[in-house]
Amino acid sequence: MKFFHGSMKPYNIGGVEESPELSPEPLLNAFENFHGSWFDLDLNIRIAADDLKRLKRDLLSQMTQRGLSSGDRVLTALPNGPLFAAIWAACLEAGASPILVHSDTPEPELDRMVLRWGAKFLATEARNDNDRHESRGLLSAGRYGTIRWQRRETGEGDQIRLVSLPLHPTSGTSGGPKIAVRPGPCAIAEPLHYVQTLSIDSSDTILCAIPMSHAYAYGMCLLAALLTSAQLVFMRRFSPALACRALNEMKISVFPAVPVMLDSLWATPDTGSTGRPRIVLSAGTPLPRRTFEEFRKRYGISVRSLYGTTETGGISIGLAEEEFTGSVGIPMRGVEVDLSKASVGDVRVVRVRSSSMMAGYLETDGISRDQLQDGWFETGDVARKDAQGRMLLLGRFSEVINVFGYKVIPREVEEIILMLPQVKEVKVYAGRHLGPDVMEAAVVCHEPVSEALIIKHCEKHLVGYKCPTAIRFVESLPRTASGKVAVERLAE
Repeated sequence: MKFFHGSMKPYNIGGVEESPELSPEPLLNAFENFHGSWFDLDLNIRIAADDLKRLKRDLLSQMTQRGLSSGDRVLTALPNGPLFAAIWAACLEAGASPILVHSDTPEPELDRMVLRWGAKFLATEARNDNDRHESRGLLSAGRYGTIRWQRRETGEGDQIRLVSLPLHPTSGTSGGPKIAVRPGPCAIAEPLHYVQTLSIDSSDTILCAIPMSHAYAYGMCLLAALLTSAQLVFMRRFSPALACRALNEMKISVFPAVPVMLDSLWATPDTGSTGRPRIVLSAGTPLPRRTFEEFRKRYGISVRSLYGTTETGGISIGLAEEEFTGSVGIPMRGVEVDLSKASVGDVRVVRVRSSSMMAGYLETDGISRDQLQDGWFETGDVARKDAQGRMLLLGRFSEVINVFGYKVIPREVEEIILMLPQVKEVKVYAGRHLGPDVMEAAVVCHEPVSEALIIKHCEKHLVGYKCPTAIRFVESLPRTASGKVAVERLAE
């Protein structure tokens, strides 16, 4: 199979030709060779490796009986735990391609994703009796729960046929939603980088509080645990109480987190914390100085910043330093970073080349490598190096908003708000004047509408982190001479 470079020359993937670069074998081998265990903090049960593999086999049998075949795409919106891992592995073994999305994504947004990305099946958790007794197909997972298995007719026959390729929605560096294709070899290279950099092995216990559907937890928690047979302790959705319990009782040694999680921990009453992980990571959004200092004061641990993207996997990890530096460290082994492309002053655009690099972005007729120039990917981030050679991230060129570690595309939110007949115009942006991780929407109305109604409408159609924190009503949107909305004037 040939890889094409340059402008819109995608390569096709079918069931006849095989390519080592696209093989699912590294992922399936990691799953089958796993001999550690998982612990479910919500249900208070331990899951042995053999139980996890048995669940995968049972679900694979049920999925194929209900029509799953090689080349299908499956939109999976499942919480952390054995359901997520077993469905993911079963899809790959069947030759299907799982599209990994947040478990709390509302039905209307899931419907749009199914159509946008040509998913033939939708897999979600059956959370209540109504779900479990409805006429739609169900997959039994025994004590681990029940999965709603819905067949969708999307006209996917007109699209490229994918075989056993994990698909990761992302904002890219700009523009609309994209799918990053991350097959086995590049996907398994990412946890290898973590393992080598952090010396993770089977004696470690990893706490997974971030959704496994997110690229960060996918590599740092799911795949790192499978690859090393480290113990994995998880919660379905983040809970400060469960996280404190795990840190105090489960001998957690590796804790990947995002700043808002760390803030919630040091802000809880101190009941005599005994847990002390050897590694605490923070990613998804810049680590604030206050978070670093308060967490160190409470737990005696220096939080280390991890920098990465969905497209490249992990890029760098900061050192465990006693004083806050704001750096994300130097590139990990197996990762090259180029900061030579000039921007302004000593600020440079971050370009990355890595063995964990995606195969490309999914297009309707192939996988495009347009964004990979000689193997280099431009992240859209700008950075500089300090005197010790450590990278300091300074922001992004695009308007993509980081909310609690998740990337939000303003246009997606704007389209939902514009569904309201009262709304004439809207612009979504990072409301930094209100504090970190705040997303604000400036709205121009045809007729009066309340802030509460707009937010409730967003909550119905969007996953929680994509919903605006505040609505700002304006008579008109400020614009530049060329007619573009002047976001910087809104965010003042």
